[in-house]
Amino acid sequence: MAETPKKVSPKAPYLIKPSGFFNTSHVFEREGEVLGTMRISRGGLGLISRSLYVPVTGERISLDRDPGLLRAQFGCWSEIHGGQGREWLGSSIRYSLIRREVTLHGGTKPFRLVPCKGFGLGWDLHAPKTGLVASFRKKGGKVEVTLQRKVDFYLLLLAYHNLASSWFSSIWPGPDPTPPIM
Repeated sequence: MAETPKKVSPKAPYLIKPSGFFNTSHVFEREGEVLGTMRISRGGLGLISRSLYVPVTGERISLDRDPGLLRAQFGCWSEIHGGQGREWLGSSIRYSLIRREVTLHGGTKPFRLVPCKGFGLGWDLHAPKTGLVASFRKKGGKVEVTLQRKVDFYLLLLAYHNLASSWFSSIWPGPDPTPPIM
């Protein structure tokens, strides 16, 4: 008889444990249960080129750098049918290095990823109409992701992928997110 999966509280925070220096590995946990591992790969110039999230159960999600000159321009893809095909889930783009804001598109509405309001290492994910969706805070050597509203997991992966290498740009307090670009 198969075990029934453990019921997780919708407000339970995600805990991400990074390890490694150049090509890093990030283990995602929730209430003590390991969900999967994201491996971030860097190219020749040290820029992040690709990430691959491998869950304990379920489909793999890849995040690939889109061709272009902008920083944080990535596409999020689900590897379906055992790697036979790919389905687009979302994309991200950072329009300017100065504004420190990343726009995430997940199909229906754009989300904004901005540094947190106070001083410290942290980022906030905002929806256009409902406001704060999730907060990413560095706590020691780990990252805690606290959800304020229901959000698709691939958007959390896409957001974390974009901020994994830019924690120090969030030390100075962030601005209010700009209105969505339609």
